[in-house]
Amino acid sequence: MNKFIISKKLYRNELATFYSFLIGFLIAIVIGSIILLIQSKNPFDVFSLMLKLSIGSVNSLSNSLNKAIPLILAGLGIAIINSVKLWNIGAEGQIFFGAIALNFVYINTSIENSYLYILLLLASGFIGGSICIFLPALSKVLFGVNEIITTLLTNYIVFGLTIYLINGVWKDPNSLNFPAAAYVSESVYLPTVVGKLSSGFLICILFTLIAYYIKDKSVFGYEMRIAGGSTLTAVYAGISAKQKSFVAMLIGGGFAGLAGAIELLSQTHRVSTGISQGFGYTAIIVAAITGMRPLGIFLVGSLFGALAIGGSVIQTIGVSSYISDIIQATTLFGALIAQFFFSYEIKRVKDD
Repeated sequence: MNKFIISKKLYRNELATFYSFLIGFLIAIVIGSIILLIQSKNPFDVFSLMLKLSIGSVNSLSNSLNKAIPLILAGLGIAIINSVKLWNIGAEGQIFFGAIALNFVYINTSIENSYLYILLLLASGFIGGSICIFLPALSKVLFGVNEIITTLLTNYIVFGLTIYLINGVWKDPNSLNFPAAAYVSESVYLPTVVGKLSSGFLICILFTLIAYYIKDKSVFGYEMRIAGGSTLTAVYAGISAKQKSFVAMLIGGGFAGLAGAIELLSQTHRVSTGISQGFGYTAIIVAAITGMRPLGIFLVGSLFGALAIGGSVIQTIGVSSYISDIIQATTLFGALIAQFFFSYEIKRVKDD
């Protein structure tokens, strides 16, 4: 009698991740087109308008890339943590806490040199993200508490803290009773590069290269992969799996915190509930689709930034902005399914 088993392929195409993303994206476009047709909308017209309004001019391209910055940075942080086979579901909270840490430093310090001040504020955002993930990291390495649960729950704590601050001690008296902190000074705004493109995008490129080096080229990255692969192998190699996991989580949280800092200094210019628009959750999709590869995260994050901008502006023709969310989510599902078939095969064997 024959039976079927699923076995891992001995060889996996190096471009499998790219092909998986492409398949997932095409599936998403087809499903999105069907939804638009049900709504009596021409898919070609809608997608053409999204393309035009997201990358059709210098300003629209700038807006798309600005939107991509937090997606890329948070995605890179998630990828670094995943090197030790852990998941960070708390990037959303870390983005908020990065902005909170920046604002705390801003209202308690003053440096005349604006460039040095900006560097200090960006560093405080990175540290804030690391502080936000500190307790989940500590509970993981000391007690083995599931990091998915702790990082997720931290999001709600940080969001509650944000609401408390902007309705209390940090509330701007000139905000007409709107819950938000006071604006930071224009002297610490991140300068633009081209059009409306924030110089934060250059920082994003730099940290993409840093993440690539950490994960794929450094000794620390190699040790993280060993620690995440097998605890016994790590012990045999003299590597502390707990130490690598702890440090990886702090670095990953810092990347997300930096995203919050850049968002504050380039877009919102103050702490509010609009610092993040689900960037931390979307970053999980970006990282998962790319197989946690930093360069892939940069490219897909840029694409998702354009999708977000395109999705928000098509409301002018009566199309819901949620079509871009549907495309993003469907791309993930399609890509993950495709990755499964690139990595595994179904074999027929004889049942003895």
